[in-house]
Amino acid sequence: MGFKEFARSVVTVFRVAQKPSRETYLTFARVALLGVFILGVISFLIRFLMIALQGGV
Repeated sequence: MGFKEFARSVVTVFRVAQKPSRETYLTFARVALLGVFILGVISFLIRFLMIALQGGV
């Protein structure tokens, strides 16, 4: 793929792309926050388990 083909594909993407609606944006934000929350909980549980197994305070 040469530079001209790449430039054409970029222009095509920008022509087709749309600004997301408020509902779509809020849905993506909720999913992202849920993912961060789940990763935080998993991290907390692993840390708690490691401290408990090492006999720490």
